[in-house]
Amino acid sequence: MVQLIRNRTIGGILIGILVIVVSKFFFEFVPEPPHVTYTPLFFALKKIIVFNDFIEIAIAVSFVAIQAGLLTFLLHYHKVIKERTFFPFIIYVLVALVYSEQFYLNPASFLNFFMILIIHKMLNLQESGKNPGLLFLDIGTLIGISFLFAKETIYFIPAVLIGVLIVYTYEITNFLIMLLSTFIVLLISAGVYYLSGNISDFLNFFTFTPIKIYVIINHWQERFYILLSILFALVLISYLIFQFKSTSVTNKAKRFAGVFLVFWIVSILVVFVQEVNLWYNMALAAIPASVFASNYFQERKGNNWIKNILFLLLVLGLISVQLNY
Repeated sequence: MVQLIRNRTIGGILIGILVIVVSKFFFEFVPEPPHVTYTPLFFALKKIIVFNDFIEIAIAVSFVAIQAGLLTFLLHYHKVIKERTFFPFIIYVLVALVYSEQFYLNPASFLNFFMILIIHKMLNLQESGKNPGLLFLDIGTLIGISFLFAKETIYFIPAVLIGVLIVYTYEITNFLIMLLSTFIVLLISAGVYYLSGNISDFLNFFTFTPIKIYVIINHWQERFYILLSILFALVLISYLIFQFKSTSVTNKAKRFAGVFLVFWIVSILVVFVQEVNLWYNMALAAIPASVFASNYFQERKGNNWIKNILFLLLVLGLISVQLNY
Protein backbone atom coordinates (compact mmCIF):
# COMPACT_ATOMS: atom_id res chain seq x y z
CA MET A 1 0.00 0.00 0.00
CA VAL A 2 2.72 2.47 1.01
CA GLN A 3 4.73 1.64 -2.12
CA LEU A 4 1.78 2.36 -4.42
CA ILE A 5 1.00 5.72 -2.82
CA ARG A 6 4.70 6.62 -2.76
CA ASN A 7 5.11 6.02 -6.50
CA ARG A 8 2.34 8.49 -7.37
CA THR A 9 0.63 6.15 -9.82
CA ILE A 10 -3.09 6.41 -10.58
CA GLY A 11 -3.58 3.28 -8.50
CA GLY A 12 -1.72 4.87 -5.57
CA ILE A 13 -3.83 8.03 -5.73
CA LEU A 14 -7.02 5.96 -5.89
CA ILE A 15 -5.89 3.91 -2.87
CA GLY A 16 -5.17 7.12 -0.97
CA ILE A 17 -8.63 8.50 -1.77
CA LEU A 18 -10.18 5.15 -0.84
CA VAL A 19 -8.39 5.22 2.52
CA ILE A 20 -9.80 8.68 3.22
CA VAL A 21 -13.34 7.74 2.18
CA VAL A 22 -13.36 4.47 4.14
CA SER A 23 -11.95 6.12 7.27
CA LYS A 24 -14.72 8.74 7.15
CA PHE A 25 -17.51 6.33 6.24
CA PHE A 26 -18.39 5.97 9.92
CA PHE A 27 -19.00 9.68 10.43
CA GLU A 28 -22.18 10.51 12.32
CA PHE A 29 -23.94 13.83 12.71
CA VAL A 30 -23.44 15.55 16.04
CA PRO A 31 -26.97 16.11 17.45
CA GLU A 32 -25.87 18.80 19.87
CA PRO A 33 -22.53 20.53 19.42
CA PRO A 34 -20.37 20.44 22.56
CA HIS A 35 -19.61 23.53 24.57
CA VAL A 36 -17.41 25.64 22.32
CA THR A 37 -16.12 29.20 22.56
CA TYR A 38 -16.34 31.23 19.35
CA THR A 39 -14.88 34.63 18.63
CA PRO A 40 -17.57 37.15 17.60
CA LEU A 41 -16.21 37.30 14.04
CA PHE A 42 -16.24 33.52 13.63
CA PHE A 43 -19.73 33.30 15.10
CA ALA A 44 -21.00 35.98 12.70
CA LEU A 45 -19.37 34.25 9.71
CA LYS A 46 -20.82 30.89 10.65
CA LYS A 47 -24.26 32.39 11.10
CA ILE A 48 -24.14 33.94 7.62
CA ILE A 49 -22.95 30.95 5.57
CA VAL A 50 -24.54 28.06 7.44
CA PHE A 51 -28.17 27.27 6.59
CA ASN A 52 -28.32 23.62 7.69
CA ASP A 53 -26.03 20.78 8.78
CA PHE A 54 -25.50 19.40 5.27
CA ILE A 55 -24.33 22.74 3.90
CA GLU A 56 -22.06 23.33 6.87
CA ILE A 57 -20.49 19.86 6.56
CA ALA A 58 -19.98 20.30 2.80
CA ILE A 59 -18.27 23.66 3.33
CA ALA A 60 -16.18 22.44 6.28
CA VAL A 61 -14.94 19.26 4.56
CA SER A 62 -14.16 21.19 1.37
CA PHE A 63 -12.22 23.72 3.44
CA VAL A 64 -10.16 20.94 5.03
CA ALA A 65 -9.47 19.46 1.58
CA ILE A 66 -8.28 22.89 0.37
CA GLN A 67 -5.94 23.12 3.37
CA ALA A 68 -4.59 19.63 2.67
CA GLY A 69 -3.99 20.49 -0.98
CA LEU A 70 -2.32 23.79 -0.09
CA LEU A 71 -0.05 22.16 2.50
CA THR A 72 0.91 19.41 0.04
CA PHE A 73 1.72 21.97 -2.65
CA LEU A 74 3.83 24.13 -0.31
CA LEU A 75 5.81 21.17 1.02
CA HIS A 76 6.66 20.22 -2.56
CA TYR A 77 7.28 23.81 -3.64
CA HIS A 78 9.74 24.46 -0.81
CA LYS A 79 11.20 20.94 -1.10
CA VAL A 80 10.62 20.18 2.57
CA ILE A 81 9.84 16.67 1.37
CA LYS A 82 12.29 15.66 -1.34
CA GLU A 83 9.95 13.74 -3.62
CA ARG A 84 6.42 14.63 -4.64
CA THR A 85 3.96 12.55 -2.68
CA PHE A 86 0.25 12.25 -1.94
CA PHE A 87 0.92 11.38 1.70
CA PRO A 88 0.59 14.94 3.15
CA PHE A 89 -2.90 15.24 1.70
CA ILE A 90 -3.96 11.83 3.07
CA ILE A 91 -2.52 12.28 6.57
CA TYR A 92 -3.81 15.84 6.91
CA VAL A 93 -7.41 14.87 6.08
CA LEU A 94 -7.24 11.78 8.30
CA VAL A 95 -6.01 13.71 11.35
CA ALA A 96 -7.99 16.92 10.77
CA LEU A 97 -11.26 14.95 10.62
CA VAL A 98 -10.78 12.39 13.39
CA TYR A 99 -13.85 13.39 15.38
CA SER A 100 -17.34 14.09 14.13
CA GLU A 101 -17.28 17.65 15.48
CA GLN A 102 -14.42 18.43 13.12
CA PHE A 103 -16.73 17.90 10.13
CA TYR A 104 -18.43 21.16 11.07
CA LEU A 105 -16.98 24.65 10.62
CA ASN A 106 -14.75 25.27 13.62
CA PRO A 107 -12.07 27.71 14.85
CA ALA A 108 -9.27 25.13 14.64
CA SER A 109 -9.82 24.68 10.92
CA PHE A 110 -9.48 28.42 10.30
CA LEU A 111 -6.41 28.56 12.55
CA ASN A 112 -4.80 25.73 10.56
CA PHE A 113 -5.47 27.57 7.29
CA PHE A 114 -3.72 30.71 8.48
CA MET A 115 -0.88 28.71 10.06
CA ILE A 116 -0.23 27.04 6.69
CA LEU A 117 0.05 30.51 5.12
CA ILE A 118 2.33 31.65 7.96
CA ILE A 119 4.55 28.59 7.48
CA HIS A 120 4.77 29.43 3.77
CA LYS A 121 5.98 32.94 4.64
CA MET A 122 8.46 31.54 7.16
CA LEU A 123 9.85 29.16 4.55
CA ASN A 124 10.32 32.13 2.24
CA LEU A 125 12.40 33.86 4.92
CA GLN A 126 15.34 31.57 4.16
CA GLU A 127 15.47 32.96 0.63
CA SER A 128 14.61 36.59 1.35
CA GLY A 129 18.17 37.91 1.76
CA LYS A 130 18.68 40.98 3.89
CA ASN A 131 15.30 42.66 3.31
CA PRO A 132 12.60 40.41 4.77
CA GLY A 133 10.46 43.27 6.07
CA LEU A 134 7.44 42.49 3.89
CA LEU A 135 7.48 38.84 4.95
CA PHE A 136 7.48 39.81 8.62
CA LEU A 137 4.66 42.25 7.88
CA ASP A 138 2.70 39.43 6.23
CA ILE A 139 3.34 37.04 9.13
CA GLY A 140 2.18 39.58 11.69
CA THR A 141 -0.93 40.41 9.66
CA LEU A 142 -1.84 36.73 9.31
CA ILE A 143 -1.41 36.24 13.06
CA GLY A 144 -3.75 39.16 13.72
CA ILE A 145 -6.39 37.89 11.29
CA SER A 146 -6.22 34.32 12.61
CA PHE A 147 -6.66 35.66 16.14
CA LEU A 148 -10.02 37.11 15.07
CA PHE A 149 -11.22 33.62 14.11
CA ALA A 150 -9.65 31.44 16.81
CA LYS A 151 -8.59 32.31 20.34
CA GLU A 152 -6.14 29.40 20.28
CA THR A 153 -3.90 31.56 18.07
CA ILE A 154 -2.47 33.03 21.27
CA TYR A 155 -0.81 29.67 22.04
CA PHE A 156 0.88 29.55 18.63
CA ILE A 157 2.40 33.02 18.71
CA PRO A 158 5.43 31.74 20.73
CA ALA A 159 5.77 28.88 18.22
CA VAL A 160 5.91 31.38 15.35
CA LEU A 161 8.48 33.52 17.18
CA ILE A 162 10.67 30.48 17.92
CA GLY A 163 10.23 29.30 14.33
CA VAL A 164 11.42 32.66 13.00
CA LEU A 165 14.51 32.44 15.22
CA ILE A 166 15.23 28.97 13.83
CA VAL A 167 14.96 29.91 10.16
CA TYR A 168 16.22 33.50 10.25
CA THR A 169 18.74 35.54 12.19
CA TYR A 170 17.42 37.60 15.08
CA GLU A 171 16.80 41.27 14.40
CA ILE A 172 14.70 43.35 16.77
CA THR A 173 13.41 45.52 13.91
CA ASN A 174 11.85 42.55 12.12
CA PHE A 175 10.16 41.34 15.28
CA LEU A 176 8.77 44.81 15.92
CA ILE A 177 7.39 44.90 12.36
CA MET A 178 5.67 41.55 12.92
CA LEU A 179 4.19 42.49 16.30
CA LEU A 180 3.18 45.95 15.09
CA SER A 181 1.29 44.55 12.09
CA THR A 182 -0.54 42.15 14.41
CA PHE A 183 -1.47 45.06 16.68
CA ILE A 184 -2.67 47.17 13.73
CA VAL A 185 -5.04 44.39 12.60
CA LEU A 186 -6.51 44.17 16.12
CA LEU A 187 -6.68 47.97 16.39
CA ILE A 188 -8.58 48.31 13.10
CA SER A 189 -10.95 45.53 14.19
CA ALA A 190 -11.52 47.30 17.51
CA GLY A 191 -12.35 50.51 15.63
CA VAL A 192 -14.91 48.74 13.45
CA TYR A 193 -16.59 47.18 16.49
CA TYR A 194 -16.54 50.50 18.34
CA LEU A 195 -18.17 52.39 15.47
CA SER A 196 -20.85 49.71 15.20
CA GLY A 197 -21.52 49.92 18.93
CA ASN A 198 -20.28 46.39 19.64
CA ILE A 199 -17.00 47.11 21.39
CA SER A 200 -17.97 44.74 24.21
CA ASP A 201 -17.99 41.88 21.69
CA PHE A 202 -14.46 42.76 20.64
CA LEU A 203 -13.27 42.79 24.24
CA ASN A 204 -14.52 39.22 24.49
CA PHE A 205 -11.65 38.29 22.15
CA PHE A 206 -9.38 38.66 25.15
CA THR A 207 -11.48 36.57 27.51
CA PHE A 208 -9.82 33.18 27.40
CA THR A 209 -11.05 29.91 28.74
CA PRO A 210 -9.06 28.70 31.76
CA ILE A 211 -6.01 26.57 31.04
CA LYS A 212 -5.75 23.43 33.12
CA ILE A 213 -2.36 23.03 34.77
CA TYR A 214 -2.75 19.26 34.71
CA VAL A 215 -3.11 16.93 31.76
CA ILE A 216 -6.74 16.14 30.96
CA ILE A 217 -7.07 12.41 30.39
CA ASN A 218 -10.63 11.51 31.32
CA HIS A 219 -12.05 12.87 28.04
CA TRP A 220 -10.21 10.46 25.80
CA GLN A 221 -10.70 6.79 25.01
CA GLU A 222 -7.88 4.30 25.58
CA ARG A 223 -7.63 3.72 21.83
CA PHE A 224 -6.94 7.42 21.38
CA TYR A 225 -3.72 7.07 23.38
CA ILE A 226 -2.67 4.12 21.23
CA LEU A 227 -3.30 6.22 18.14
CA LEU A 228 -1.43 9.16 19.63
CA SER A 229 1.49 6.86 20.52
CA ILE A 230 1.74 5.83 16.85
CA LEU A 231 1.81 9.49 15.81
CA PHE A 232 4.48 10.23 18.43
CA ALA A 233 6.62 7.36 17.09
CA LEU A 234 6.24 8.59 13.51
CA VAL A 235 7.16 12.14 14.51
CA LEU A 236 10.26 11.01 16.42
CA ILE A 237 11.51 8.69 13.68
CA SER A 238 10.83 11.24 10.96
CA TYR A 239 12.57 14.02 12.89
CA LEU A 240 15.66 11.84 13.19
CA ILE A 241 15.48 11.15 9.45
CA PHE A 242 15.28 14.89 8.79
CA GLN A 243 18.36 15.55 10.91
CA PHE A 244 20.62 12.64 10.00
CA LYS A 245 19.64 11.52 6.47
CA SER A 246 21.73 14.22 4.81
CA THR A 247 21.71 12.49 1.42
CA SER A 248 17.93 12.62 1.02
CA VAL A 249 16.93 15.73 2.97
CA THR A 250 18.01 19.30 2.16
CA ASN A 251 19.62 21.56 4.75
CA LYS A 252 16.59 23.83 4.48
CA ALA A 253 14.32 20.92 5.36
CA LYS A 254 16.57 19.93 8.27
CA ARG A 255 16.35 23.40 9.75
CA PHE A 256 12.63 23.66 9.22
CA ALA A 257 12.06 20.27 10.82
CA GLY A 258 12.74 22.06 14.09
CA VAL A 259 9.93 24.52 13.30
CA PHE A 260 7.45 21.71 12.68
CA LEU A 261 8.60 20.04 15.90
CA VAL A 262 7.78 23.24 17.83
CA PHE A 263 4.34 23.37 16.18
CA TRP A 264 3.79 19.70 17.08
CA ILE A 265 4.65 20.31 20.75
CA VAL A 266 2.36 23.36 20.98
CA SER A 267 -0.54 21.60 19.24
CA ILE A 268 -0.32 18.59 21.56
CA LEU A 269 -0.15 20.85 24.63
CA VAL A 270 -3.25 22.73 23.46
CA VAL A 271 -5.07 19.41 23.00
CA PHE A 272 -4.21 18.21 26.48
CA VAL A 273 -4.41 21.35 28.61
CA GLN A 274 -7.47 23.13 27.22
CA GLU A 275 -10.74 21.42 27.99
CA VAL A 276 -13.03 23.76 26.02
CA ASN A 277 -12.93 23.22 22.23
CA LEU A 278 -11.31 19.87 23.01
CA TRP A 279 -12.59 17.84 20.06
CA TYR A 280 -11.90 20.57 17.54
CA ASN A 281 -8.36 21.21 18.73
CA MET A 282 -7.11 17.75 17.80
CA ALA A 283 -7.09 19.09 14.24
CA LEU A 284 -4.30 21.50 15.23
CA ALA A 285 -1.88 18.56 15.22
CA ALA A 286 -2.66 17.87 11.57
CA ILE A 287 0.02 20.13 10.05
CA PRO A 288 3.13 18.80 11.84
CA ALA A 289 1.75 15.24 11.86
CA SER A 290 1.28 15.40 8.08
CA VAL A 291 4.83 16.62 7.51
CA PHE A 292 6.55 14.08 9.72
CA ALA A 293 4.37 11.10 8.82
CA SER A 294 4.70 11.87 5.11
CA ASN A 295 8.47 12.11 5.38
CA TYR A 296 8.60 8.72 7.13
CA PHE A 297 6.32 6.89 4.70
CA GLN A 298 7.93 8.53 1.68
CA GLU A 299 11.48 7.55 2.74
CA ARG A 300 12.54 4.64 0.53
CA LYS A 301 15.09 3.28 2.97
CA GLY A 302 13.99 0.85 5.65
CA ASN A 303 11.55 -2.04 5.73
CA ASN A 304 8.41 -1.37 3.76
CA TRP A 305 6.48 -4.05 5.63
CA ILE A 306 6.96 -2.11 8.88
CA LYS A 307 5.72 1.05 7.20
CA ASN A 308 2.73 -0.80 5.78
CA ILE A 309 1.84 -2.09 9.24
CA LEU A 310 2.21 1.36 10.82
CA PHE A 311 0.14 2.99 8.09
CA LEU A 312 -2.56 0.33 8.47
CA LEU A 313 -2.53 0.75 12.27
CA LEU A 314 -2.83 4.50 11.86
CA VAL A 315 -5.86 4.19 9.58
CA LEU A 316 -7.49 1.49 11.72
CA GLY A 317 -6.83 3.57 14.83
CA LEU A 318 -8.60 6.55 13.29
CA ILE A 319 -11.53 4.36 12.26
CA SER A 320 -11.65 2.80 15.73
CA VAL A 321 -11.78 6.19 17.44
CA GLN A 322 -14.58 7.34 15.16
CA LEU A 323 -16.52 4.06 15.44
CA ASN A 324 -16.46 4.02 19.23
CA TYR A 325 -16.88 7.73 19.81
